[in-house]
Amino acid sequence: MSILDLLYFIIVGVNLMVSIVVKAQWKHFYYIYFLMTMGVEIVTLYFHGLQRLYNFLDIFSMVFFYFLFRESLVYKRIVKGITMSMVLFSMYLMVVSKTSYSIYTGIIFCLYSIFLSLNWFHSMIASTERETLRITDRGLFWISSSLLMWSVFYLFRMTPMYWFNNRDPEFLYTLKYIFQIATIISYGLFLKGLTRKQL
Repeated sequence: MSILDLLYFIIVGVNLMVSIVVKAQWKHFYYIYFLMTMGVEIVTLYFHGLQRLYNFLDIFSMVFFYFLFRESLVYKRIVKGITMSMVLFSMYLMVVSKTSYSIYTGIIFCLYSIFLSLNWFHSMIASTERETLRITDRGLFWISSSLLMWSVFYLFRMTPMYWFNNRDPEFLYTLKYIFQIATIISYGLFLKGLTRKQL
């Protein structure tokens, strides 16, 4: 296990502990999300044949973040329809995939996360209600930023992965490290969101 892997497990573990300790966050069920994430990471670390668990995590995450964001979004019915479509399509891709992990469910989750985050930012900008809080005082600002950052770096790493594997494996290895660092930073942003008083 590398230093970056260790830092990743530490930041996910800290997020899990904060989501349990901060009682105000219980109603948002963050601890379930982090328990699922930590569980999948630990199981796949020791059992490499169970990489498909990441597909289940992608699908679970889409459902989780939909319920987390749904009250703050504009065009709620459209978002609900898109969510259901993406979840069902991801389940289909997971079933027909011939590999242990279908990269396509990860790509769909990233596109969904980008869509959800941008929708939230749009809802904040378009809101006609007088705001008593700065946008940075809202937990979802940091969580949206976290999802955006992680999703962009995931797409940047995974989408051209096979092409770089054949053409420039050394650069692909560099991308892996960049993605690990981006993941750690994005969970740091998520942690900041957990410490905000308002969702």
